[in-house]
Amino acid sequence: MIALGILIFFARIVDVSLDTLRVKSMIRGKRLVVSMIAFVEIIVYTLGASQAFKYVMHPTILFFYACGYAAGNYVGMLIDDKLSRDSIFALVVTEHNEWGLADTLREHGFGVTTAKGYGLNGAEKAQLKIVVKKKQFAELTRLIRDFDPSAYVVTMDVTDVKRR
Repeated sequence: MIALGILIFFARIVDVSLDTLRVKSMIRGKRLVVSMIAFVEIIVYTLGASQAFKYVMHPTILFFYACGYAAGNYVGMLIDDKLSRDSIFALVVTEHNEWGLADTLREHGFGVTTAKGYGLNGAEKAQLKIVVKKKQFAELTRLIRDFDPSAYVVTMDVTDVKRR
């Protein structure tokens, strides 16, 4: 029973990781990639699940099935992070010396566009707009927090960046 549980565990890691990558690819609009991933994913899922469902009431099988699902989510996110060369759009909102923060970020190689915005009560707030590679995001947030711990950062995935 343990050998079957281990096989089911690894099948779940594969199919759930593929599911994670498929959803991320769908969000990015990659139709062909989504179709190819879905094809492989459903084969792996069907093979693994059919074996698991035969013994679903056996605690060992249920345990391996659930662990594989959890691990598959984790592994899928790791793979996506490794494969991702995508950019992130960061909107930084601050009430403190926005020019100083913008200059600090620029000194560290980040392109920054500044704008003014108005909050709920009409208070003027500075907005810093930055497009950054995902791998640089941790450095960006560290610089922002060091400069202004009360600033908040809103991020969005960027699907297409055009440069001249």
